[in-house]
Amino acid sequence: MLGFGRQVSFGLAGWLWADLLLGLFAIFLAANAVAPQVVAKQGIDPKPVELRIAVTGSLLLSDDPAVAAAEQQRVADAVRSQLASVAPGRRVAIVFAYGSHAEAAQGDRMAALAIAPLVDGQFAGAVLRAYHELNPDDPGSSVAFEIYLNE
Repeated sequence: MLGFGRQVSFGLAGWLWADLLLGLFAIFLAANAVAPQVVAKQGIDPKPVELRIAVTGSLLLSDDPAVAAAEQQRVADAVRSQLASVAPGRRVAIVFAYGSHAEAAQGDRMAALAIAPLVDGQFAGAVLRAYHELNPDDPGSSVAFEIYLNE
């Protein structure tokens, strides 16, 4: 009789194990059947908005502050206007500006002057960097912008 009791215990243990696995499988299926949650993207859109604004280098680099400020404001207004038409309501994360000039230092200065007014509105809190774009015999004809937006 001692042998019969062990046989029943092992048989019940097998069924208990099978029931446990079946229960866990049902829980796994139920957990995966829930509709996926849509999570809002956070971060920076890797595709930049690229703009090129024609400038008059002699005005932007002028020693007369009023003349330089007027050209700065014209460039900033053009950037804001074009960005508003391409990406309305989106916030700016990073701006790279490239001043086109025959001299690197002047190109850097043009780019810095072009992005200086871009500190509010869509551009509030954005990282702004000025660089040059070397073009032989160019007295300062344009500033190119790479604008990365928040997602």
